[in-house]
Amino acid sequence: MRNNKAVLKLAIAIHEQLTCREQDNVVCDLPEATWQRCDHLAHRMRLAQRRGWSLAAARCERDLRATIDVLHGELGEIAGKLDSNSRNSVSIATIQDIYRDLLGLHDEFDDVSWDRRQQTLSVTTEPIELEGVYLGPFQIQLDWGALLDGHPGNYRVIAIDAHPAASNDSVTHPHVQDEAVCEGDGRAPICKALEQGRLFDFFVIVRNLLHTYNSGSPHVALADWHGVTCTDCGTSTCEDERWTCTGCESTVCDGCYYSCPDCGDAYCSECIDRCEGCDDHYCRSCLKPCGKCRVLSCNCCLDEKERCDNCHEEQPKETASEQADVGEERSVVNSGAEVQPDSMGETLVPA
Repeated sequence: MRNNKAVLKLAIAIHEQLTCREQDNVVCDLPEATWQRCDHLAHRMRLAQRRGWSLAAARCERDLRATIDVLHGELGEIAGKLDSNSRNSVSIATIQDIYRDLLGLHDEFDDVSWDRRQQTLSVTTEPIELEGVYLGPFQIQLDWGALLDGHPGNYRVIAIDAHPAASNDSVTHPHVQDEAVCEGDGRAPICKALEQGRLFDFFVIVRNLLHTYNSGSPHVALADWHGVTCTDCGTSTCEDERWTCTGCESTVCDGCYYSCPDCGDAYCSECIDRCEGCDDHYCRSCLKPCGKCRVLSCNCCLDEKERCDNCHEEQPKETASEQADVGEERSVVNSGAEVQPDSMGETLVPA
């Protein structure tokens, strides 16, 4: 940054943005409509008094007093906002402070660049590696023209030599997705630094976040950075689209897992069976063998005697035949005829 004059112009431009925001916070809209209402009622009251319309004048006076009370309330609210703004005023960095921060960024980062027309200020970090996973360098790009809009959305984290997660190309860092950082505990200091115009602190805080890994809240865990393979189809799958088989604890993707209709657990293709009755897939714990043919069936396809549909349909035929024999015997008994034993009264004939 040899051209310090250019750095000074940039510091002045950024300071103007911060100053405009501070001035915008102070400006309040005066209650012009209420004041005009008061002026209109006062004019009508004077006109009624000149013409001797006592009742009309009294009514205008009453309305004028009520409108003046409203005006007092609105003015008091504005005064309260001004007092609050004075108490909560933020200490804005001076032009000299911003100028020193810009020079300090050059000592802290190897690459510092800006574009006054696009109102951006960028630094590039060194290559970042977390727990043996190489992520590459990142560019932290601040849109200082959007400081008035507030945080977040006024800076991006761009992967220069991207090594995204195998399961999600938009995740270039465990805590960066779509060029937005999951700030966690760093959110408050980042907001404060941007609010006050402490540019050096802002870039260093974000750089430190990129060097940090929180295993409790990553977009993609470092252990899964290169993808988790589905045991059924062999494709890589991300954490939100994979399931763990309840039977063998293998990993299956969203398109390969089976959900047992009875217990609701997830299973791989090796740990699931098919009901012969309805052809749906159930886990082996929710299937039972038919009491007669031993075919695996679900609870819905077994009757109260734990027989499948095929065995249940065969049973009525046997019962009908037995009932016919029993009915014939009962008819003979009821007719009064004597029932003789088999072969009774037959004469043996020698051969």
